[in-house]
Amino acid sequence: GEDHTTSSWTAHRKHFFILSSAGKPIYARYGDESRISSYMGVIQALISFFADNDDSLRCINAGQHKFVFLLKTPLYLVCVSRSGESEAQLRDQLGYLYSQIISVLTHAQMTKIFEQRNNFDLRGLIGGTEIFLDSLGKLMNTYPGFMLGAIQCLTMPRELRDKVGAVLGRAKCKPLLYAILLTPTQLITLLRPRTHSMHPSDLHLIFNLLSGSTTFESSESWTPICLPKFNNKSFLHAYICYIAKNVCMLLISPDKDSFFEMSSVKQRVVEELEAGGMLASLEGYAAAGSRGGFSVGKCDTGIPGLRHFLYKSRTNVQFTMPELVDPYSTLSARKRLLRQYQHMHERMHRKTRPLKLLFHVGENETMLGWITSSFELYAAFGPLVSKSAVVLMCNKLLKWIRKQEDSLLILNSPSFEKFK
Repeated sequence: GEDHTTSSWTAHRKHFFILSSAGKPIYARYGDESRISSYMGVIQALISFFADNDDSLRCINAGQHKFVFLLKTPLYLVCVSRSGESEAQLRDQLGYLYSQIISVLTHAQMTKIFEQRNNFDLRGLIGGTEIFLDSLGKLMNTYPGFMLGAIQCLTMPRELRDKVGAVLGRAKCKPLLYAILLTPTQLITLLRPRTHSMHPSDLHLIFNLLSGSTTFESSESWTPICLPKFNNKSFLHAYICYIAKNVCMLLISPDKDSFFEMSSVKQRVVEELEAGGMLASLEGYAAAGSRGGFSVGKCDTGIPGLRHFLYKSRTNVQFTMPELVDPYSTLSARKRLLRQYQHMHERMHRKTRPLKLLFHVGENETMLGWITSSFELYAAFGPLVSKSAVVLMCNKLLKWIRKQEDSLLILNSPSFEKFK
């Protein structure tokens, strides 16, 4: 295994550490957290030094490295990075890791434990769920949804999405709070009570639950989950079952004894989807979605020179993007592209001088960022494309998106009340 004495450990460009405010190690993204407990001690001493002076430590810049701190007593979360991401982006990522821990424990339970015993070793309680912290660390390196604070929808005809939503709506039973159909990274449809939408960061935790473990693929599961934005004090209960390849049904209930009711809701939905021939269609779109949904090639957007883009609807808090094809087919190229998007995003959203439009010429690609009150667009083109050509292509792309919008995004998220 890796620890701080091995060169493979220091070679990682980004480390996450979580410790208790008493300095007890809880989690390290790489290596065994107990073998680097001396580091945890140093981190705790640094934080305490500032705290003694009524100050809180937020960031240290040292050479290529950024040390970013998120202090959520009784937990301290720290990121040490030379990935080029900004302080705000790294702190957001620490926030997601914190939410992941809350989703397993609830804020109320965690606070109570540490009030009773300040030097409690939390690893015993979160044991077995570190895989979800690991998978979150991986996802945040390649998936732009975290940076955008938005949810990616599966590309499919609106008519099919509405029909599937209606099937879910009709299957509502009393203890059902949310009914969600999704692939491991994309939302198909979500039904909710009229008074509760679902916060994107809670949905990201649900996606992470699916990406983090393959055990859900083989059977019906029933698991407690706390959705921090919905209510960080108590658990909800999630029924999870794959109803087709890459198509997962997730039913969320506040009642811990409603497994069998949820199971029969699933049964009814599957029967109705199969009878209407919708399940096979869903499976087809999910298979295409696992590759990316649509391509930027001639058959779709029809804009030569456009390599990739992210389009976020600010009104719907959703985004869409095409599949990553050559030159972005390798993992390292995807990471590099996400870093480019992150630089654009950070520069445009800076508090001191935010930008509406940013044109950037890099050695590998030319990028355009464009922000209005209703959308954000980040697009990547070949390195030799001129500014006027880029603007022309972006206008053409926006026209294409508007035409396809109701299949790329969920424009009217249905509530259960609609189907009474």
